[in-house]
Amino acid sequence: MGFHTESPDRITQEGEEADVGVQNQPRATSNSTALDWPQTIKTRNWWIWIFVCSGLVVTGRVLSTLLLNFYFVQTGRDVCDDPKQFKGTWLQSMVQNAAFPVTAFFAFLWRSLSSNHRETISSSYTSFAKLFLLYVSLGVLFAAYSQLYAIGRTHCIFFFWIFTTQLIFTSLFTKIINKHKFNRWIVLSIILSGVATGITSSEDAYMPCEGEGYKMSYGAWCGFFGTVAFSLSLCIMQLGFEKVIPKTQSKVSAVMLMQTYASMIAALICLGGLFISGEFREIKEDFETFKEGKPLYVLTLTGLSLAWQVMSIGLVGLVCLVSTLFSNVVSFCASPLANILVVVAFRFMDDDIGWFKGGALLAGILGFASYAYSLYKSVKKRASQSETLMTV
Repeated sequence: MGFHTESPDRITQEGEEADVGVQNQPRATSNSTALDWPQTIKTRNWWIWIFVCSGLVVTGRVLSTLLLNFYFVQTGRDVCDDPKQFKGTWLQSMVQNAAFPVTAFFAFLWRSLSSNHRETISSSYTSFAKLFLLYVSLGVLFAAYSQLYAIGRTHCIFFFWIFTTQLIFTSLFTKIINKHKFNRWIVLSIILSGVATGITSSEDAYMPCEGEGYKMSYGAWCGFFGTVAFSLSLCIMQLGFEKVIPKTQSKVSAVMLMQTYASMIAALICLGGLFISGEFREIKEDFETFKEGKPLYVLTLTGLSLAWQVMSIGLVGLVCLVSTLFSNVVSFCASPLANILVVVAFRFMDDDIGWFKGGALLAGILGFASYAYSLYKSVKKRASQSETLMTV
């Protein structure tokens, strides 16, 4: 049920209404009505893959949030006067990208088992140079936002409100870079998902303490530039799928390879930062002082890395299938569920699941539904236009 870029023609964004994501949606042809059934199958599979990737984003977001909070609590970073509070940022950023071998394995497995695998990737110097530049650019941006987010999270108590501006930057960049069009349903989706994340963003078990002003300011600026780097990386992904990735390459393979190469480059950059900064010496202390024991320390970091990789694959998949903005919206819509589960897991005795958090979860669901409805309307509009062409 793999998608291939040679079967669905990419549709340019034309007309008054925003046909967002439909450029990746299989397009009906006007040759014969006998093709209606294959086209229906392609459209159905497109929707299935959208929900699969959305599920990966939600699962990865929830698990990574829970495990990161567990890591902070177990290493004592939730204590204000602990000297480790502001440390460990390079380790966090490296772990976020370290599971690329798993993605590489599944990419190889998909390419080996795919029954209709007939990819003809251009071996020209120009094509290779463009791919190399794409993956290196993404790898640098991955490393940048991973490190900047880690610093912002540990230094600034307002980090999660700064993080919410990510959706604004994504909307701005995708309008400029990807020529994305907006309609009222998409704007409503952006508002709802932003509200859903903003009003539950302070529910983490770990919150930075109000330390020196310069550390707070430093963390705030790092969080700000981290949101810029993340939003820019999503827009470059979409540009890469549209302009650089060979049209004959399977979309599943394209997503896996993009995530593998970009994460590998980011992990190497973060590994270099870990050793250059001298932070690698602190790993032994964390390992030996982990409250639940050394084996669980290893399992926590392993699970955290895998959870981040699952979420990243889902995000890249949604960029490939739909758009940069939809990918970011789904990520934000998953935030209320993740934060509610943090309350259940870490602060069950001190907090409760009230109407405020329930309202945030509802806003997230409605935000996703609003964007999905916009996609549905765009697909239906294209189908109607194709039927009109057939009758002419």
